Amino acid sequence: FTMVVAIFEQPIGPLADLSELLYVVALHQASVEYREDVSVNAEDISLFLISRYGVQCSPENVAEFILKDIAGKRNDTILQEGGGSTESAELNQESVAQDMSIFLRSKFGVTIKAEDLKDLLVEDKLARMKEELETAKEEPPKEEVKQGNSNSPKGEKSSEDSPKMDLVELVAMLMIPEFRKLEVMEQKVEGEGLASVSDENFEFCVNAMIHDLASFGSSEQPSLEITPSMIRDLFLRYGETTLAQDDELIDEMVKAARTGLSDKDQAFLDKSTFVKALTHDIEQYNLDHEESITTNYDDVFGNPKMKNSAEAEEPQNAVSFVNKFTMETVDMVAHTYFCRTQMMINWLFFVFTYFAYLYYETPSFTRGCPRFKYMSGWAENKTQAECNIVNSILDWLISFGLICAAGMLFVGLGSIGNNLKKTHLVPCLFAMAFLIFLTVYFPLTFGIIVPGQEPLIFMRLVALTLGSVSTIARLRLIVIACKQHVDLTSVPFTSLKSEAAIKKASAVKVAKLQENAFALHGKLTESSAIRSYFGQALTSFAKLDPQYTTRFKGTTCYTDLVSGRIVNEDGVFFSGRLLSGNLAQMLLCVVIMGFGYNATKYVRDNWIPLEERANAVAESLEMVITLAADQTIVKSAVDGCLEMFVLFLLRVLYFLDNAGLLRLDCILLGTFLQSFCERAFFEDEDDGDFACSLFTSAPEQLCETMDPIFRPTTPLGKAMPLDDVASAINITSLVSPISKVVSQAMSDNIASQVNILYPRDRSMVVVPVAVAAGVATLCALIITLLFLPSITATTLKLRTGVIPSVCDPKTRTQYTFNVNSGTFIFGSMFWGILASSLLVGGIVGFILFLAMWQVTAYLIMQGVALGIGISVTLLLKWLLKRTCRTKLYRGFYRNNPLRANLAELVNESFNFATSVAFAIIRMVKLLFLAAFYVGRIDTKFLAPGANEYLGGLVYVDIFPDYFIADILSTEAHRHPYIERLGTLYLYKLKYGPTFATRAGCAW
Repeated sequence: FTMVVAIFEQPIGPLADLSELLYVVALHQASVEYREDVSVNAEDISLFLISRYGVQCSPENVAEFILKDIAGKRNDTILQEGGGSTESAELNQESVAQDMSIFLRSKFGVTIKAEDLKDLLVEDKLARMKEELETAKEEPPKEEVKQGNSNSPKGEKSSEDSPKMDLVELVAMLMIPEFRKLEVMEQKVEGEGLASVSDENFEFCVNAMIHDLASFGSSEQPSLEITPSMIRDLFLRYGETTLAQDDELIDEMVKAARTGLSDKDQAFLDKSTFVKALTHDIEQYNLDHEESITTNYDDVFGNPKMKNSAEAEEPQNAVSFVNKFTMETVDMVAHTYFCRTQMMINWLFFVFTYFAYLYYETPSFTRGCPRFKYMSGWAENKTQAECNIVNSILDWLISFGLICAAGMLFVGLGSIGNNLKKTHLVPCLFAMAFLIFLTVYFPLTFGIIVPGQEPLIFMRLVALTLGSVSTIARLRLIVIACKQHVDLTSVPFTSLKSEAAIKKASAVKVAKLQENAFALHGKLTESSAIRSYFGQALTSFAKLDPQYTTRFKGTTCYTDLVSGRIVNEDGVFFSGRLLSGNLAQMLLCVVIMGFGYNATKYVRDNWIPLEERANAVAESLEMVITLAADQTIVKSAVDGCLEMFVLFLLRVLYFLDNAGLLRLDCILLGTFLQSFCERAFFEDEDDGDFACSLFTSAPEQLCETMDPIFRPTTPLGKAMPLDDVASAINITSLVSPISKVVSQAMSDNIASQVNILYPRDRSMVVVPVAVAAGVATLCALIITLLFLPSITATTLKLRTGVIPSVCDPKTRTQYTFNVNSGTFIFGSMFWGILASSLLVGGIVGFILFLAMWQVTAYLIMQGVALGIGISVTLLLKWLLKRTCRTKLYRGFYRNNPLRANLAELVNESFNFATSVAFAIIRMVKLLFLAAFYVGRIDTKFLAPGANEYLGGLVYVDIFPDYFIADILSTEAHRHPYIERLGTLYLYKLKYGPTFATRAGCAW
């Protein structure tokens, strides 16, 4: 499953290389908006240095000592408008130029006239350039007019005046180590991994320059001696008219090419001379560091703690800069900590300790508020609501403050000394003592074992284990701090391995870049309208079709991870924040599995057997009925029943008295009742209590009460209503016992109904809970395993432009705005996988329970039968539709409209009836996918149009954008090309103008 999800078509070839170079430039640009001139200025480099290395160097110093030599004033003819056009008799030239113009405008948004492109291919270009150059030299020098904001302060350079490094110059910077390798190979110095540009390819490059120089101008073979005139012709040949006018630069280039020669010796344009011209100013670059397990900063400035770093010495002609303290031990952006594993463990130690101990000990003011009144509105619960609102705010502020303080203590203080620079012993000892305290304090104070709370026990054991591992890792740092010149190649679990992998990946990627570039240069023939290799490469590039390769096909991403391809070749750097979240997800898989096991065990042990069910259910419901029943309603019902019973009794007595079958003497009855009640009082008989409470003991009162029964007439001679007679009888003593009978009947009825609904077999509850637990664990495991492949695939898609990012104005603004939102990711990964697994497992378990429960099993059976019937019908319909499509359609046209219309009529009628099933199926699928994608913040679930509302002000699902923004932030610091550029910037800061001189960069 992970293999299938991770498969994607990765663009390759020159087009993909160009997309990645543009992506790197866009990442390097520090502006919110993308600068379409594809340039890097001094402010970009200054911000990169402080963010990546903690090196504070002003933009002015960067412009003076880094960009002044690299970014010379030049005009790229390919991107320059203007210039004359020359007619050509050959149609091929015009078609090629037109194709190139259309391609560059549609592919890259670069508008270039076809005439300007054809101007590169015609033969009189060099002569016209020479004429323009001679004319420019004869004219008096004009005062430079600074373009830009006229309102800018005096003396402040505008952005138009500040030097900028364009794409060609950036690629030249990336090639510096490769040129150094050429020099080493030229000197026959053996070394592993040094070969980048093959000898054959470089020889071709020199010959192509010679050919292009000879293909224009006079018919005579040009002189290959390195002279100012020859270099000026080279510049003009490739459209660098501005550089061709710089005599001082040309003289420096001649001097560079003649390095090691006397004044009498001649230098000719060949392979050896070209290598010398390219490398005379980069001899300080140490190729041994390209494969050393050291940081870029230590490769340049040295570190006494590292055995294989550069010698720590004062830089020659050093540029003024300051090393700022950046808390590199907790830097989750540049990832400058020494041990990434310890950083991850510290974060997990903090999370599990918080939920195992601190969460339960956090004080709560809300608990002291009065409880809300049941069945009452807002007015009746006003006091309770006000108390809960105020105290809830206090509770959350306290919780946030506590968790922030705990994070600062666990991760901040616990990471002291975990840096790649100088490691001091005292901070390491302090951090270790603090970690030991945190590890043992909570278990000793609150304990570990909590009866019946297995998940809590597991979290406390995990917290204890993580604290112990972090302490051991800290002890290792103390040992390293006590030693000098440690061979870090033998130290496991360090971030230095990632540093070495990125350096290796940069070499691999630049080598691949060169290989793809050389493939563009075809063989020139006499009949070709294009007379230069330069023009041939441009034409070949303009006619390129996109190329793709399938990644992770037949293998998983984890195979490439183990083999080192993703890290050592693709140069993907995995953020410590993302790896910490992924490790937390792995631990949560175990927690979810343990929770599911406990839930299954609980329902198995608490299921009530059939023979015990009635009593157990009645006992369980007794308190519920007592609390929930309205006693007023029960009493009113009992009173009504007693009144009906008394009326019925009185009617019987009245009937018997009228029939002469019953004669009552009220005086005799009263005397008997009086003596009976007195005797019952002393003997404590229940029957006496009942009789005495039913009638009064005074004979005259009894007669007065009973008299209407036998003489039911009023003074007017009308019969007295029996309801009034019944009201004279006291029935209060009957209410309580009859109420008990009614309540018991209610309990028995509810218990009987519940017994009908209660699952008949233990498996009806055990199996769904067990399956839900298994599905939840499987869901969590799948999400966890998909995360690293998703990071890899997303990174490669961003580099090759498959996912629009920093080069697109809209998405660039969105991602730069969310650059600091990566702090959401760790928590979102933690809670997202928990919610997703519980949702998916709960849905599956609930459906399975409905299928097994005796109350709903028949409904599920009906649904299954209906589904099978519809599926068979749809299968037959699909076969018929496929047959009709094959026989009646060709593309978008019908070869038999009559039969096609009849088939469409039948098909549409059928689909109208079955669309209900389609709607239900679609709803179920979307519900399952939505539940699953709650935990997948690494990929978007909603389409862009469905994710944005109110013009982009409201985003339904913003967390995937946070994920991409975090990857882009890591790429801006750790992309292999940017890492190599950073190393070269540091070399320029150390050696100043002696490294990568203006002449060398021009060459």
